Amino acid sequence: MTSPKTSRLLNLDILRLISALMVLTFHYGFRMGILGEGGGLGFPELAPVGMWFDTGLLIFFAISGYVITMSAEGRSAYDFAAGRFARLWPTFIVCASLTAVVLTIWPVPTIDPPTVGQWLAHAVIISRGFGQPFLDGAYWTIAYEMIFYGWIFLMIATGVFNRGWRVVVLAWLAISVINEMIIGSGAIQKLLITEYSGYFAFGLALYKTQKQLSMASLLVLTAAACWAIVTPFLTEPDFVEMYGLNRSTLGLASIGPLALGVMTLCATAPSLRISPALAIGLGGLTYPLYLLHQNIGYAVFAHFGTEQNRWTVALMLIAVLLLVSWGIAGTVEPRARRAIIRLSLRLKEVFLRFKSRDAFEAQQSVKK
Repeated sequence: MTSPKTSRLLNLDILRLISALMVLTFHYGFRMGILGEGGGLGFPELAPVGMWFDTGLLIFFAISGYVITMSAEGRSAYDFAAGRFARLWPTFIVCASLTAVVLTIWPVPTIDPPTVGQWLAHAVIISRGFGQPFLDGAYWTIAYEMIFYGWIFLMIATGVFNRGWRVVVLAWLAISVINEMIIGSGAIQKLLITEYSGYFAFGLALYKTQKQLSMASLLVLTAAACWAIVTPFLTEPDFVEMYGLNRSTLGLASIGPLALGVMTLCATAPSLRISPALAIGLGGLTYPLYLLHQNIGYAVFAHFGTEQNRWTVALMLIAVLLLVSWGIAGTVEPRARRAIIRLSLRLKEVFLRFKSRDAFEAQQSVKK
């Protein structure tokens, strides 16, 4: 029998995979046909619906706020950082390497060929820190995830994660509003994820509110929800500039509440009647699938797709991506994660041993 925490995670595992497939549909079913990244192929029959499936990103960010807060609970800043690094880095390196190889073998006309320097820069994930573009357009969201992890790390390290989180989150939301509505600083926007902060904050506040219900927590949750609902209107000018299309105001007003509502339902409802192993396995596909699908997909469509076989290519491509993702999630990720965690524990033991020795020597020095 699963615990309430496990039940919530099983539901969210399924939602994560659905969200990844939504983003995949947005890229293949809408974006590819507009920008010509698939060699001129597209799926115009999917475009009217597919153009709304970037909502999957909003769901991702809300889930991340919830799950990362849960994973940080009761852990030191060091243990949290080690756990996130072990979970994120190995799979990212493997997927970035696979993407570099595919784009080298099957170049995409609209994408610059990868270079060794670009690939090496991805060792720190946020390659733009070294002035190198991402190997895949989807990586910008991973950069935002890492920034969010960094702020959680600082909250734990400074001791505000448990008691002062409400003030921190409200301040974060306030700065986000001021920056997006008045200041317009790109640096603040990136550093504090001000466009999407409502979703991360909502997930964080939802978990904290479930743990300890109070009027103050509900206030933070409501504030996060209100700002999250504004997000689609903040990002829509970029959408219009890139794709040359105006989406309806009603649609933009709906996707925020829809994303938050679905995520809240999955986080609070009893577990689906599904095998925990199956749910966890499906959820495990999400991260590698998300990292692999975009530019590799464009390369496959550009080199092998035609108007006649595009649906067959799409189905075969998705099947192969899922199979490769399953292989990475089932072999590379757990083995690398365990190795990194073991190394982090040894480093921690060495640090504590030296710290204890220094304290003992200091004590002896005082006695003398």
